[in-house]
Amino acid sequence: MFQITVSVDGSKADWLYSVEDIIKNKLGTCSAVTALHMSGSRLYCGFGCEPEFRVQMCSVIKDCLIEMFAVVTKFDYIKRNLSICLPSLRYEILLRTLVAFDRENEHKILSDVIAVEDGMALDGIFNFKLGELKERWLEICRLTISNGAYLNDDDTYNELLRFLISAVNPKINKLTVCERDGKYRLTGNLKNSLLDVNAGDSMELMYYLIDLAPLELVIDGGITNSELFGRLTGIFDAKMSNSRKNKTKK
Repeated sequence: MFQITVSVDGSKADWLYSVEDIIKNKLGTCSAVTALHMSGSRLYCGFGCEPEFRVQMCSVIKDCLIEMFAVVTKFDYIKRNLSICLPSLRYEILLRTLVAFDRENEHKILSDVIAVEDGMALDGIFNFKLGELKERWLEICRLTISNGAYLNDDDTYNELLRFLISAVNPKINKLTVCERDGKYRLTGNLKNSLLDVNAGDSMELMYYLIDLAPLELVIDGGITNSELFGRLTGIFDAKMSNSRKNKTKK
């Protein structure tokens, strides 16, 4: 059996835990197994498969680790360095948007840096191989902090997020949001499947929208939360559906 073990310091165990289920699900296609265990101050994750699935397993591990560094690790790094006075809801949305910003280029950099091999230490990669990315992330924090005084203004805040999201490669072209009983349903066509998900509240809805970065956002039936409606139109240039426009005219 072909085996690989990766590890991370216990203080950063959430990095591995965040992608554990995703890795397990994707490795099912190559009949690979995984096992997590703590030893001393480090968390270890072992992977094993038959030799004929070696390339496939390593590819899955690499893709998931790239996503881990680009999302979870970046989130932690920016949050530690983004000292700015904003209401918590506004701060969290900004933080998620900064994490999504420039993700395509960052994936390319990470793909060049990460080489899956036995004994690799994820915190070692972060400490010694991500200098370029960490400098980029730190510069984002500096620029945001230097303009922090303007971010309590709704129009300026929305304009900044709109600019940041414009640099995110969209995962979907057209997305429709519909509110029902204070919850939100998102529907649209992905490249190879239909998207139909429910967001429990306005914050979860914003997280979905930031991640999907739709080219076109349509509101079907209206949004009762005026602050949320302002964000959807100000950040995503959301439009009312034709059916809604016709009802409004009547």
